[in-house]
This record gives sequence, structure tokens and C-alpha cells, in this order.
Amino acid sequence: MKKLNMKNIMILIFFSVALIFFFIHLSDIWKVLDAIIKVLTPIFNGLVIAYLLNYPYKLFCNHAFKNMGKKSRWLSKIRTPLALLLSYIIVLGILAFMVSVLIPELTKSITTMIDNIPVYEKAIKGASDDVVAFVMNLTGFNLYELATYSDIIKLITGDNVADFVKTFFTNILPSAWTTLGDIGSFLYNWVLGLVISIYLLSSRDTLLRQTRKLIAAYTPEKISSRFFSIAAIFNNKCGKFIVGKIIDSSIIGLMCFIGLTIFRFDYPLLISFIIGVSNMIPFFGPVFGAIPCTLLLLIINPMEALWFVIFIFALQQFDGNILGPKILGETVGLSGFWIMVSVIVGGGLFGLPGMILGVPFFAAIFTIVRESTNIHLRKKASKKMVIAAASDSSAPEEKAEPSNIDTQ
Repeated sequence: MKKLNMKNIMILIFFSVALIFFFIHLSDIWKVLDAIIKVLTPIFNGLVIAYLLNYPYKLFCNHAFKNMGKKSRWLSKIRTPLALLLSYIIVLGILAFMVSVLIPELTKSITTMIDNIPVYEKAIKGASDDVVAFVMNLTGFNLYELATYSDIIKLITGDNVADFVKTFFTNILPSAWTTLGDIGSFLYNWVLGLVISIYLLSSRDTLLRQTRKLIAAYTPEKISSRFFSIAAIFNNKCGKFIVGKIIDSSIIGLMCFIGLTIFRFDYPLLISFIIGVSNMIPFFGPVFGAIPCTLLLLIINPMEALWFVIFIFALQQFDGNILGPKILGETVGLSGFWIMVSVIVGGGLFGLPGMILGVPFFAAIFTIVRESTNIHLRKKASKKMVIAAASDSSAPEEKAEPSNIDTQ
């Protein structure tokens, strides 16, 4: 007993010292973790790509080519590589088609916007005149007294024109170069991740089998079975949600493009792309996508912006009440409040990926907690039933003793 207490004390001291060391050197530890994450980013990207392409891969391998190996051994050998090749060809082909169609239209839209800058300036000048006239009538103060060029530059930068030019060459240009470097690093990580995903997906069964063996060999059976159960819940929630959300957002983007084209809105492809991508974010996504598009149309024509808001509202009602439930079903199983909380927390911790993946992760955690809670409640209920049954069975015996005494 003394040895056991001494062991617990030593463990407590060790973890206390480790916790104190962690908080003292938190900044250094975070730098090391950040460096490790940067090195492992291509592997993480490869895992994400392999996880997403696992669905078309399984569709080809387990369904479309299911009976291929029965005809000859040679066909059975090429079934897995063929399923892998077709998965990448189809997905990359869809992306290439979207980019080939989207980039020229985006270029055209941006060129049109640049050409229409004088029109936008005229519209802004007219709105500004109205505001100045309103303030003049209300307070007697003329806002245009501040509107000299130097004052505007100073208002924006806090300096005069010469300092603004100096700031441009010393700060803005280097930051632009850094941005180009970040874009190059981003593309490099995803291209390398694509190559890694090919190896991961081609050896999927082997890697899963080896991982299961390692976990089962070095952890107690109770822990390993619980780990596999939790992993299955996360895989079910996240996989179905991501695939369903991609399909749902693609349909919404296509419907938005068709509607905007029919009703002759400006920049239909650009706006539809923004709406489709932003729809991947649960709860807040439609708002995030609609705001910049509405502002863009507001500059061109306020009435067009108003009709766009009405159209997007109707489209999102269709998505939220009809299309989304049909595609996602009961994948999430969360109320609107918990979806909002998961998006806020996930976005605050991990940015845009956290906003997208926060909902399925929270749904998986919610499922695990709910199952654990139900198990504990059933155990408590069974204990109460046992205690109640024991008390009921002991009651007649207490009454029987005096009767025996009386008979004696």
C-alpha cells in the first residue's frame, strides 16, 4: 500500500513539474510545434486528399469493378490501380474543367469591373453628394472641406504624400513579395500532398491493417476497442458531412449561376462561384458569400442588389429546408445553436478549415458524449432497480419475523 501511494505521489510530482515547465517555456514549445507543423503540412494535405478521394476509390474498387477479378487473375491485379487512376482522373478533370471555365470568366469580370471604374466613381460621387447635402442641412458642416488629396492620403496613411511613397516601397512591396512566397509555398505543399496521397491511397488497406495491429498490440483491449469505436464515429460524421457538403454546395452554385443568368444579373459566374464556395461553411457561409456580392451589385445598380438579396434568400431557404436535409440527412444531428457554437469555436481556433470541420467534429463528440451519458444513466437506473427490488424483497421478511415469534 505504501509503495502504491509513493508511486502515485511520484507521478503527481512528475506531471506537476512537466506542467510548470510547459507554461514557462510555452513560447519556445509553440515555435517548435509550429516548425514541426510546417514540415508535416504536405503529409497533412496528402491525408486530406486521400481521405476525400477514398470515396470514389471505394466506389470503383468495391462496386464498379467488384466482379473484375473473377474472370482472370490479370484483371484482379489491375483492379486497384485502375480504380485509383480513375478516381484521380475524374476529380482532377472536374477541377481542371472548372478552372478552365472559371479563370477566363473571372478575368472577363475583373476587366469589366476595371473598365467600369469611372461609372462606379460617378455613382459613389453621387451618393457622397447626397450624404454631404444631408449632413449640411442637418448640422451646417461641409464634409468636403476635408476632401483635399493630401488630406485623404494623410487620413489613410497618417503621413504626407512623400512619406506615403516611401512607405509603399519599404513596406507594401516587401509584403507583396512575401505574399507571393506564401502562395508558392501553398502550391508546393498541395502538389507534394497530391503525390503523397497517391501512395497513401494505393497502400490504404496495408496502412490501416498495420495501424490497427500497432494500437491493438501496445494498448489494453478496452482502450483499443474504445479507440476504434471513436474513430469509426469521427470517420462516419466527418466523411459523410464533407462529401455531402461538397455535393450540396456544387448544386447551390450551379443553381445560382442558372438563376443569375436567366434574370440577367451582372457577373453571374463570379457571384455563383463565391456563393458556392462560401456555402461550404455551415450557418454563416451564405451570409459571408452574399455580403461582398451584394456590395458589388450595389455599386452597379441598387435595385439589382435588392433583387439579388431576395433571390439568395429564396435559394438558401430551398437549400436549408429541402436540398440540404435530402443530401446530408441526419449526418450532423445538432441543433442550430450548437452548429453556430461549433462554427465560431472552430473558426477561432483553426480559421476557415475549422469553420468547415468544426460541425462534424462537434457532432462526433456530441454523439460520443450522448452514448456515454446513456450508458451511465442505464447503469444508475439498473442499480436503483436492484436496490428497490432488494428493499421490496426484504420487507416481507421483516414482517414475517414477528409472526414467527408470535407462533413460538
